Amino acid sequence: MVECKYYSFYALAKINDPELLYEAFQQQIAPGHAGKIEVEVYQYSDQRWNRLTRSGGSDPNISETILGILAQKFGVQDTGSWYYDKAVEGWFCSYKPLTSKHFVLLVKTIDPDKLIEEDYLQFLFHFYCHQLQMLQGTYRDALTGLYNRRAFNEKIPQLLDSSNDYRRRAKNYSPTVYVMLDIDHFKSINEDKGHLFGDEVLLLLAQQMTESFRDNDLLFRYGGEEFAMVLMDITPEQARQTLERFREKIAGFDFPNVEGVTVSIGHTRFDKSLSIDELIGQANAALDYCKKTTRNAVHCYQDLVEQGLVPAVKASRSPSIENV
Repeated sequence: MVECKYYSFYALAKINDPELLYEAFQQQIAPGHAGKIEVEVYQYSDQRWNRLTRSGGSDPNISETILGILAQKFGVQDTGSWYYDKAVEGWFCSYKPLTSKHFVLLVKTIDPDKLIEEDYLQFLFHFYCHQLQMLQGTYRDALTGLYNRRAFNEKIPQLLDSSNDYRRRAKNYSPTVYVMLDIDHFKSINEDKGHLFGDEVLLLLAQQMTESFRDNDLLFRYGGEEFAMVLMDITPEQARQTLERFREKIAGFDFPNVEGVTVSIGHTRFDKSLSIDELIGQANAALDYCKKTTRNAVHCYQDLVEQGLVPAVKASRSPSIENV
């Protein structure tokens, strides 16, 4: 049993990806029984609770039941406790490292014979929190909390590499649509309102992205007011509808002190036969078409090429990812 525990810590320590860290943590809680374990991690920072997504991002959408338990049971003085709640039929484990953050783990199992060893799980959770905090500083954009450009530069080549098909993933999601998104007239927002208001728009947009897309979708702040996404296991038509709903959501969202914020969106199929340059170039071609025509729109690269509205993108037309 001791060897198994040491292996579990080693399995987490060698991972440098928040998404894979989450999946490895879930596997190590009950080796061989991960499919019967449900794991949720909550983080308290900036005077509010958020649910940590699979990729280590923050989602403010928490059920009233869970939020009530978190507020009632895990207060400021809590430095680490264990609690079983009959209402949700799950174990809560808390950990408060020497930071302003507070983490709480919820574990539920559908295996009635599966006993969870409390001490082991607490130590494993503490270790996971420390690893996650280190990775958040490396792979997360400080303002929005989305994946940053460094994460983009590492993850996209992994997803395009058909030789290994990203086999390290515990759950093999398939990337099917690549998306580029740009805030319309963002320069005017900064010039007219100031950079503080511009930063608030970026932050609120990122929060809406987190709420609108799934945990297994990858969300990046690509640079400035531009964002990138990889949508998993979705058809082109589903992607179009999803992105159109998101565009409408942003157009109708009440951004404080800034009126009429809209986004332009370009997307393309995530074809593993493409180079990185071609993949980025295709989505950018669709995005550029949005910007040069109506803005506040969603366009698919393949549809635009078929209609003769944009030329086919060649690898040489887009700069290498290392030089962007």
